[in-house]
Amino acid sequence: MKLKIFYILLAVTIMTSCKKLLEEEPKATATLGDLDATTLDQTVIGVYEPMTRSRGRLWESTVGLGLELMSEYADGGSSQLNWSNYNNLMNLPNNFAQSWTTLYEAIGRANNLIANLNRNTTLSDAVKKKAYGEAYFVRGYCYYFAVRVWGKVPLRLQPIVNANDVALALSPVNVIYDSVIKDMQFAETALPNTTSAPGRATAGAAKTALADIYLTLGQFQNARDKAKEVMDNKATYGYDLEPSLATVYSPTLATNKEDVFSLKFSQVVDKGAFMASYWADSKAKAAGYSVSGNKFGGIISLAPLIRDWDANDLRKKFSTYSTYLINGVVTAAEVEKDIYELRMGKYKDPDAPIDTGNGNDFYLYRFADVLLIFAEAENKVNGPTAAAYNAINQVRRRAYGVPTNTPNATADLTAGLSQTAFDDMVFRERGYEFIGEDKRWFDMVRTNRVAQMINGVNSVIKFPNRKPVPTKLVFGLPDVELQNNPLAK
Repeated sequence: MKLKIFYILLAVTIMTSCKKLLEEEPKATATLGDLDATTLDQTVIGVYEPMTRSRGRLWESTVGLGLELMSEYADGGSSQLNWSNYNNLMNLPNNFAQSWTTLYEAIGRANNLIANLNRNTTLSDAVKKKAYGEAYFVRGYCYYFAVRVWGKVPLRLQPIVNANDVALALSPVNVIYDSVIKDMQFAETALPNTTSAPGRATAGAAKTALADIYLTLGQFQNARDKAKEVMDNKATYGYDLEPSLATVYSPTLATNKEDVFSLKFSQVVDKGAFMASYWADSKAKAAGYSVSGNKFGGIISLAPLIRDWDANDLRKKFSTYSTYLINGVVTAAEVEKDIYELRMGKYKDPDAPIDTGNGNDFYLYRFADVLLIFAEAENKVNGPTAAAYNAINQVRRRAYGVPTNTPNATADLTAGLSQTAFDDMVFRERGYEFIGEDKRWFDMVRTNRVAQMINGVNSVIKFPNRKPVPTKLVFGLPDVELQNNPLAK
């Protein structure tokens, strides 16, 4: 069984006050005890913990399901209609309320650790530097996620020590991005190149996050340069493409060479992820996909991205299916007629003890991200150069089961593409490579393709009203913030 990198919260002495009805003397305060090398490491682990908390309703759950169903090729079916028809964007901001709370819990823990490290005079600078790097990485990534989902949010960079600190005005989007970049720039200089504890941030993870952030902001030269820095030093960081998709998505392996940064889950009750069970159907166990199946949506076979997917691409069979083998008999998977015709099968763990114990990790970044970020940004800056072709073709060659560093006529993109055509191919390739990994919606938004993609699907499906083009692209703030923060307007 995979060694669980499960982040157990340190018993930090944090006390928070309820909404103040009477003047409190003394006011409630938040404190963190003195740190030595052991308690520091435990505290750093506690900073990560909200991100990987089973039942935490963050990436492994609400986001893992909801954001993927917002892809143009997915539909939530009868049980999850509100996600795939974008009512969540227009009318139901509280779908992400638990995610908001969990994100800010991780941010709060990072802030507390940073403040404590600032005061500490006993730990060595080297020990403190790594801890700073991890805290800044977590805080930076959480705000990067938040600004893409909600837009303007309260930018809390100091610990909340009493009830009065809760009131904080929303920061402009550009100010949030500036803070995110600053955090990641510090992290890339403070973190080690490698880690013996998978699931902990490294310099390569911070650099990859920076490349992604720059890409989102349209700072293509910066994105290109940062991705190339990771590519040129992949041996230092231990990165490369894994030949086998089964290795990349194994529910039992602790890590692999493609893993840049992932949230770690294990085959332990209430310590695992949900994705394998969410996407599977009632025959999940017998079919070899999960211990149980919730049938929370599926993949639309008529969606242009899926319809045009080459059957020889190994990712198609690995990630989608319409039949499975049960006791030697080919059996049709359970789908919803005229809604979706395929199940999403990238996450598989039939040996999990329970649906809250699937061992599949959830990637925030893989080495494939680095290559595709470079290909897109290089093309934007210099056109479809040989370097841009080589980066995307490495990903495509792995998808076709051939050596990644050897040209292959079947796998490689057609030579001589225009800059626009190459950009379209990178967008398509990201759709295939990252299906099920919650990147498609963000890609649609940052490339201004939301209406194009949704209209393309609506032109071929039976019930286009299920996926209306959204009138806005960020969520409203959840009630939990509006009710507690009088300045969140």
